[in-house]
Amino acid sequence: MTSLRDSDSSTALLHVSQEEHLINGEEPIPLNTLRLSKQPFTVDQKPYQLVKERDTTEYEAAVDKDSKYSPSPPPLPRIKKRWITGLLLCALGVALALVAHVILTVKLAAKATSGGYGWGSSSAVIYEGTCHQANQIATGLHILVNIIVLTLTATSSYCNQVLAAPSRARIDTAHAQRVWVSIGSSSFTNVWYAPLWRKMLWVLIIGTSLPVQMIYNSFIYVSINANDFGIVAAPIAFGNNHTDMSGFDVPSNFHDVVGTSASSLYDDLISGKLEKLSNDTCMKAYSGAYQTARSTVVLLTPDLSSNLTAWSCQVALDSGGISTSSSYRGSQLSCAIDEYKGNYTIAPPISYIDEFQVHTCFSRPVTPTCELGCSLPIGLVVMGCIVLKLICMLVTALERRSEIFLTVGDALKSFLTCPDPYTANNCLMARVNKGQPKALHSFNDYPWVSIFSRAMPFRLGQSPPPQPKRVCTVRQRWSAALPSRLFAFLLFFKIALLAMAGLALGYNTSMFGSTQGADLNADGMSSWEQTLTSLYHTQFYPLGYLGFIATVLAVNVPQAVISIIYAVYNNTLTRMLLAAEYNNFGVERKPLRVSFPAGQQRSTYYLSVPYRYSVPFIVLSTLSHWLASEALSFVQIIPRDAQGNLQRTRSLHGVGASSVGLRVMVVPWLLMVVGFLILMFRKFKSAAMPIAMNCSAAISAACHPPPGDIDAAERPVMWGQVDMEIANLRTFLGPGVAEIETRCRRATFTSKEVVEPSPEFVYY
Repeated sequence: MTSLRDSDSSTALLHVSQEEHLINGEEPIPLNTLRLSKQPFTVDQKPYQLVKERDTTEYEAAVDKDSKYSPSPPPLPRIKKRWITGLLLCALGVALALVAHVILTVKLAAKATSGGYGWGSSSAVIYEGTCHQANQIATGLHILVNIIVLTLTATSSYCNQVLAAPSRARIDTAHAQRVWVSIGSSSFTNVWYAPLWRKMLWVLIIGTSLPVQMIYNSFIYVSINANDFGIVAAPIAFGNNHTDMSGFDVPSNFHDVVGTSASSLYDDLISGKLEKLSNDTCMKAYSGAYQTARSTVVLLTPDLSSNLTAWSCQVALDSGGISTSSSYRGSQLSCAIDEYKGNYTIAPPISYIDEFQVHTCFSRPVTPTCELGCSLPIGLVVMGCIVLKLICMLVTALERRSEIFLTVGDALKSFLTCPDPYTANNCLMARVNKGQPKALHSFNDYPWVSIFSRAMPFRLGQSPPPQPKRVCTVRQRWSAALPSRLFAFLLFFKIALLAMAGLALGYNTSMFGSTQGADLNADGMSSWEQTLTSLYHTQFYPLGYLGFIATVLAVNVPQAVISIIYAVYNNTLTRMLLAAEYNNFGVERKPLRVSFPAGQQRSTYYLSVPYRYSVPFIVLSTLSHWLASEALSFVQIIPRDAQGNLQRTRSLHGVGASSVGLRVMVVPWLLMVVGFLILMFRKFKSAAMPIAMNCSAAISAACHPPPGDIDAAERPVMWGQVDMEIANLRTFLGPGVAEIETRCRRATFTSKEVVEPSPEFVYY
């Protein structure tokens, strides 16, 4: 790009910033070809204090006292707060989500009360039965929960963009300070310099989304009933029919350890109620951390002649202890087969009990049972967050800004109707990124910067001088619309998600091994969980209800990560599509797409993302949330003693993990990454049109239509070279006016006929 500056007090030449041309890949304009008048351009350099926007109608119409000699835009017509319609629709969506959540909570509470299950530790049992049925109900409820979360996320995103969207008054004030603001995309900078009350609303809307993402998927959870069981080592004769039980030496606490008497156990074995297993099958069946499908196991051994030896394995994480010489409370369920000597030897976990060679194994099968529970505290926290979010949206609707720019189309409409004099004579302006080289400022009296780039902005005393530039001749890729830091941020969170899945899989399969995971195969879990689901032993025990909350937060960390990735991906997609749609005006004539159409204008998309991109993106994001809730889920273990009684006071909290689910969870994001890479390598249709992105100054600079182009914003428009008088240049021109008129042209949005800009000319 080329800028004008004063060379000395007698003669002003049109200079070219070689550094700036290197940055933008443009050919420099030969020096000393265009001359300006001998009058130097002056700027008011009085000290500046940053003026923040005030949300009053009077402020929007006021002219700053320090810029009373500056050119002012013509007064804008009074416009109603039409943007409030979209905001109220979002509030309606949040209200419906609140109603759905309240109905769900009340229904579940009523179900728990009517079913006689009751409440315990602020949690209600709403179903007790087969694990297959429990998981089917949980899956359906999780789908409903994720729909509610999606509604809250989408409406919050829209409301936050309304809060961050600048008004025309705010942009006029910023442009007077040579500062650009963001249009059409989520911008933290706009919020940072907004009034305090708007900042608070923005923070509250985001803050109320975080707890919902972190805990809502654990509002409904599955409890697995794990069995304590006794292990009986008996002589081979114990398995024969018509054996006299009086000949066996039975321990006095046999019933307490095994849950039944020796004679009853013998009768069940003889009658076939105990299933005969091969030694290998028996070993695998009782090698898990939690036993859900079997209870008592009888091992017949030739090493015993008359006495029965019994010990118990209980569901616990503590080390436990030996209650008697013939019973044991183990720290793992694998205490049943703690060590194998050869193929058929079992060693009880007591050093002074002899090892037994196993001849035959009999196991008592039981029907796995599960409970479906809901947490009342989580339901109340989510309800409070939704209510607060709804209040914030309604308060946002009360602000008095009349015209705000939600999309680039809204900005084009406003600038075509009332052009901004601060961006005149610079029609090829592109977005100026934060952190310009200091050397560039020496060639540019008036650098445009973002609001974060200038510690002490200044006010202009009059209109800036013309800044002719050449058009670019090479089509750029969509990736040019992305700041490098945004892409790095996106890549970081993608790698973080993949690393979390990889660590979870490795932690499950290699660190614990086969004896530490509880295979929930027999519990009737969902399709991928039937063979590859395990339960982590990493638990917050014995923290009581704090352990419950800690486990819930641990389970839902991926939900928060996915939400952050969603926000970054959405911002990235918005920026690329915003730049692409803007660039298309350089090759085709079409009506503006605005929030509130008039004339031939078209209705906007959902904010700035076309439906053909936004719908698949939202579907993949929703699918990712649901897959994450299925891959990692909160699981409660409720022990059942040897007599078959539930021991709720011994309940444990854990993280249920599906190996297949963890792998499937990253598939939508891999598809999204591939899709984004394809989009990033696409090229813009117009090479000549500058990439304005979300820069208000660049958009405004392209909206100075020729005289007589009335109501251009309401008709189909196109960007290109137009025939215009250059009278506004003659103020600065000295000798060589004819040469200026033959070499200078102007490009702009207009409803009149245009031609494609040529690199033979310079454009102002």
